[in-house]
Amino acid sequence: MSQTHRVVIHPLTELADWIDTTVIAEAILEELEEQQVVVTLENAKTIWLDVLEHELPDALRSSVKARFHAV
Repeated sequence: MSQTHRVVIHPLTELADWIDTTVIAEAILEELEEQQVVVTLENAKTIWLDVLEHELPDALRSSVKARFHAV
């Protein structure tokens, strides 16, 4: 008897695979250059962590409201 195995991909996995981290990294490095900040891995990490902690939650909340709860 052969068994059929169904592969279930969790939405988190699908989304993580879909997000292009190279685009994010390029945007961070370009912004550092444009603002004449020394482009280092540590400076880039600092900016990304700051965005994740302080700006991303508000941006996500605002986008969800605008797209799915429009009045």
